[in-house]
Amino acid sequence: MRRRHLLLASCIALPVALGAYAQAAAERQFDVAIARLRAGLGPEGTVEWRSRRIDPVTGAARLEGVTIRRGADRLTIEEAELAELREGRIGRARFAGLRMEGTPGPGKPGPTVLTAGQVTLNALLLPPGQGSAVDWSAASVEQAVAEGFRAEVTGRGEAEIGRVTLAGYAPGAVREAVLEGLRFNDRSDGETRIQLGRARLAGAVLPRPGQRFDPWALAADAALLEGLELSVERQDATIRLGRLQVDGWGEGRLTSLALEGAGVTGATPKTGGFAVELGRLALSGVAGRDMAYAYANDINPPLASPGQDQDGTLEGLSITMEGAPLLRIGSIRARNSWDLSTPGTQLGSVSMDGLAVDLPADYGGNWLDGMGFKRILARMDIGTRMTTEGGRLVADPFTIEAAGMGTLGFAMDMRGVEVPPPGQPAVAKDDPFALVGKWSVAGFTIRYTDEGLLRALLARQAVQERVPERQLRDRYAQMVLRTPVPGVKLGNEPPAIRQIREALASFARELGTIEIAMRPPAPVPVLGFAAMAGMPADRTVRELNITATARPPR
Repeated sequence: MRRRHLLLASCIALPVALGAYAQAAAERQFDVAIARLRAGLGPEGTVEWRSRRIDPVTGAARLEGVTIRRGADRLTIEEAELAELREGRIGRARFAGLRMEGTPGPGKPGPTVLTAGQVTLNALLLPPGQGSAVDWSAASVEQAVAEGFRAEVTGRGEAEIGRVTLAGYAPGAVREAVLEGLRFNDRSDGETRIQLGRARLAGAVLPRPGQRFDPWALAADAALLEGLELSVERQDATIRLGRLQVDGWGEGRLTSLALEGAGVTGATPKTGGFAVELGRLALSGVAGRDMAYAYANDINPPLASPGQDQDGTLEGLSITMEGAPLLRIGSIRARNSWDLSTPGTQLGSVSMDGLAVDLPADYGGNWLDGMGFKRILARMDIGTRMTTEGGRLVADPFTIEAAGMGTLGFAMDMRGVEVPPPGQPAVAKDDPFALVGKWSVAGFTIRYTDEGLLRALLARQAVQERVPERQLRDRYAQMVLRTPVPGVKLGNEPPAIRQIREALASFARELGTIEIAMRPPAPVPVLGFAAMAGMPADRTVRELNITATARPPR
């Protein structure tokens, strides 16, 4: 019987003993973690709590009334839960009711108070540092979420963040970071307000803690801003940004950018109130980081590779002054591509549609209105062809059309246009001729077709002078035919000059199309044009093969 009693007592005592052992082991594990935290705070650091409970089975710890001090700085946590504790690792953690108070440094505003409703952490790794302290610079976390964050600096301002999510963070990299509901107010110099609906960063390379910050080392697969608004009271300006998406930022990477719903409003003493609105801006195929680095460091930017196209689009740009429209652009589309049938040849195009200009009354508006033009409505087209071998650049067409006014066109054939080698020092800013020193002109044409502008000018002048418009046109034609040309005797002119005179006179009478072309027998160096300034006119016309052609209105 006695043996049975001993056996029964042993059965009861064993789990009690094991439970006591597990409890002791769990508490030792917790105490080791707290000791590492205290060691990291330094000799002035303390960690205290009002109560704690540790589950002997799981080792999970629950603390209430936690206070962490380091010198004059203090962090309080109403409730903390720690689970899956291992050496150098916390599997899960939740902190509620956080408040941090810090004292300002010399000359700094303050004090600073930081609060957060809740912070949760998953898979937090805390590598050891010197002694038993934690090396926070090497810490990593699989997921972290902070909610209800607020920071306040007495006498300076405050900031609030609704939610911050961090996934896959390790020193120098983060898989994804998302910030939602940012509000910032700075009253140190007037009032500056920032609101941000959402920001996201994915696949980012960041500086490691303790390293020197190098902005050019930053990289990201994607970055996003939504619902951004910045107001600066002192500048009386507000900047709004509906959405900005940047993909592929980093050294050697091609970047795509998409911006939507941007705007700037404000006022200046000279112009009064103004507003700038932009519907959409998009870029693709551009080495964004490398180009920015090149311009910032005065070196030549990178070149596009064969087969690598670049595109740009701007839509819905408008500018108003004091509520009145000043400028509107429906769209601008640009493209740089490659002629696959001709190696080393790039094709460029730019088109602008829906341009509307409303000049203020005191800056030409009244003058235009007096001729019957309420506004300028225009479009533009540019096409270029660049062949690397020989450095030939052809621009054709290059036209600007103003509805009801006229069309101005250019065509240009340049030689010796060298593309600066990437990465080399840029052309010295104090030598404006260094870039064009090897350029030469193989051909140049300017063409103008009147569709109402000159007719309106002549009609207005005819009314003012009380003469028939035809008489006024003949007067200008005679002026062209009789105006002396330096070095050329009137009535004994070379045929080339006489031909130019007659074409200009014909245009003055008919107001159709005038085209002036320069097609020299051999390309003329750009810097050589300065030497021609002292040449007789007939020699200049002959050597440059300048001709003029007039065509009647259609």
